[in-house]
Amino acid sequence: MTTAISADADLARRLPTLAKYFRPITVPAPLELPHVQELCDRDDPFRPGEDTDSLFVAAMREINAWHVARSPLYRAAWEKAGSPVPRRTRELDALPYLHVNLFKRHALGSVPDADVALRLTSSGTGGERTEIGFDAWSIGSAQRMDAWTLKALGLIDPDRPANYLVCGYEPDPRLTVGAAHGLNELCDFAPVASAVHALRNTGGGHEFNPMGSVDALLDYAARDEPVRVVGFPAFVYAVVERMRQMGVPPLRFPEGSLVLTGGGWKGHADRAITKPAFREAVRSGLGIPDDRIRDCYGSVEHCLPYIECADHHFHVPVWSRVVVRDVRTLEPLPYGNPGYLQFISPYITALPAHSILMADLGTLHPPGACEVDTPWFDVHGRAGVRRNRNCAVAAAELLGKR
Repeated sequence: MTTAISADADLARRLPTLAKYFRPITVPAPLELPHVQELCDRDDPFRPGEDTDSLFVAAMREINAWHVARSPLYRAAWEKAGSPVPRRTRELDALPYLHVNLFKRHALGSVPDADVALRLTSSGTGGERTEIGFDAWSIGSAQRMDAWTLKALGLIDPDRPANYLVCGYEPDPRLTVGAAHGLNELCDFAPVASAVHALRNTGGGHEFNPMGSVDALLDYAARDEPVRVVGFPAFVYAVVERMRQMGVPPLRFPEGSLVLTGGGWKGHADRAITKPAFREAVRSGLGIPDDRIRDCYGSVEHCLPYIECADHHFHVPVWSRVVVRDVRTLEPLPYGNPGYLQFISPYITALPAHSILMADLGTLHPPGACEVDTPWFDVHGRAGVRRNRNCAVAAAELLGKR
């Protein structure tokens, strides 16, 4: 661990924006949550092992007791489930879970308002929205895990400035949308030579600016720095398509360029294309190779990082476990069967989202498909026919206006 800490400190010295990620952080009650602290201090997200499993279960017992003591709603769910206390990994699915939509209808918290360090929402305008209040530990540990995951996947470049096209919201101090917060943080992992936002801040909102985005890429193509395109895939694809419609020849950027997407196509499913087709469009238009085009999965309710490896698998890190449940019976399913995705993690003290059932469908696979030796999952999309608004939906409405 000392060597890893030294390596992180060296990275932060070379790239100061990493300092907020690579810093010691302490759980709010060290005597109650020692195993949560130990697990969340693990700096290698893909180091499996029996010791990690036993540590994870111990951490889950601690965080479950934390929320039982502080959240009446979760305590009622736990007691109704028979007050389970897991001793083995296979017993974790006996803990009660809360559905992600519950957080849209109820303000759930396990810390006092005075301890809330950051509030994020899951949508920008109208519709159902989640507002989550994070204490310093919950948001800080998630940010640190994000940096460790990017580091493990080789996606941090501390020494070469990059030109950024952010296909997301231009910063606004009034904007609390979770994806806006996360996408702009993706500019912290290589020095910023210049940055252009596709969703420009007009003072009264945000407006999609495809021509400004194309102009930025043309300008970047004449420079020597690598390019980093980050943001919603619908907007990345819209910019690439606009280039093709204009007859812009394929661009070529320096080695080390990267496309990192997140947020999905929600609200623009009619324009969605398969991931291989998306990567081919980006590769053809921007000349960025397939293994440097990565997608991210997460939500404001469960903000742990799931970032594709070079083989485009969402691997489960040591700080998390994934269960897939049958869409009819809600029983846990074995590897290879599609169902609702459930995420289990002891990192969050702010609210009882340590076991959360998503509205997304997915399939869990065993390790062994690539060099990263942990289970991985596919995401098949949102279940049901009713549109469930989130930050990507709010952004996609701007795309429709164009």
